[in-house]
Amino acid sequence: MVAVRSLALPIALLVLALPAAAQAQAPPLRAKLAACQSGPAASDRSATFVGSMPAVTGTKRMWMRFDLLARTPPATAFVAIKVPKLGVWQKSAPGRASSGFVFTQRVQALAAPGAYRAQVRFRWYDKRGKLLRSTTRESSTCKQPDQRPDLRASVLDAVRGPQAGEATYELEVRNDGHTAAHPFDVVLTVAGVEQPAQRVSEGLAAAATGTVTFVAPRCAPGSTLRFQLDAEDEVEESGELDDVVERACPFT
Repeated sequence: MVAVRSLALPIALLVLALPAAAQAQAPPLRAKLAACQSGPAASDRSATFVGSMPAVTGTKRMWMRFDLLARTPPATAFVAIKVPKLGVWQKSAPGRASSGFVFTQRVQALAAPGAYRAQVRFRWYDKRGKLLRSTTRESSTCKQPDQRPDLRASVLDAVRGPQAGEATYELEVRNDGHTAAHPFDVVLTVAGVEQPAQRVSEGLAAAATGTVTFVAPRCAPGSTLRFQLDAEDEVEESGELDDVVERACPFT
């Protein structure tokens, strides 16, 4: 069940009302998500909703109202957002009988992460202004993913040397997020001893992979190595819980 409690979110939403041309055939009764765009900038994120309704017997005028429902973390349920130019009744031309009424509204500058859908209400009136019928439909959901970077530890390789009792460790780090990660440090701990941090000085672009190299004591077979990504919390990530990882010593 969708909650309809009104909620004001601290985001700027631009609504463009786009009336459709007259329909040659009766349109279906539905609320449709016509387009869902996402991106790192607020101006990149939008949802386009289309409401359509066929005329019923005796109809002289049709009304349609769009309300935007949103679910943004940490909320788990959809709630109605107060948005300028939404929540008002759009009306077909007076005194002009037609096969139906179609109306489009686009909402821009959506917050991310979040999920958005339209609740569309429909009303049919006769020539005296009497309500003939009313109903409500909801569109499918426009999902806006978290745009922040997300650092992940990937493949670990190791070779002996360069000195006796040492090893060269190479850890592949990738950015699974949607935007670039600023420069950050990676720390390796061997046998409980923290090694000097290695700097990823240029950061990591979205979907990019880099390699961090450590020359450190050789781990004992059967022991574990501990890596901490972004050790100084310099990168605001979509997920922080996977920044500390343990890997089995690659030597046998």
